[in-house]
Amino acid sequence: MIEYKYAARRIFGSLLLVAISACSTTPTTPPPPLVEIEVPRAPAPAVSIPAPESVMISELPNQADISPTVVPVSPSIIATKQQNPAVIALLDSANTAQQQGDFKSAQTTLQRAQRIAPRDPEVYYKLAVTHRNLQDYRLAEQVALKGVSIVQGQNTQLRKFWLLIADIRMQSGDIVAAEKAEHTASRY
Repeated sequence: MIEYKYAARRIFGSLLLVAISACSTTPTTPPPPLVEIEVPRAPAPAVSIPAPESVMISELPNQADISPTVVPVSPSIIATKQQNPAVIALLDSANTAQQQGDFKSAQTTLQRAQRIAPRDPEVYYKLAVTHRNLQDYRLAEQVALKGVSIVQGQNTQLRKFWLLIADIRMQSGDIVAAEKAEHTASRY
């Protein structure tokens, strides 16, 4: 019985040693050092550019023959990026909530729309208006300024946002800053 006990320990120890050694890695030899080899470059192929054709002045159309053409463009053609249908539904829901005086619900709805369309200026404008209506002027101004950064290059939108910022600042009692915002809006 004692002999069996020692034999079992030896077998278990041997198996444990084999299992542990299987987990170890064999030492690897480092890769050989990189050797820089210079490869001679082939000369660049020569490219010949043909000389431009000369045009006789008499061949050019007469300025009197050219009449400026004005093509009216409808605003729908100039329309900005299409809105996500979910965002449109959320904006409608927020408008309804605002009309009913439920500004907290409108705020929550507009924040959902903002997560869906983080680059939509209409969402930022309406969210800033909602914060203003909740008398959270600091947050309203921050959201409106984020809207300004989104609509860079769109003068009508910039004017709209800066007028909103002026209104927010006026309502918060910062008349000097409101006048500065109105001045900025007048540039657009």
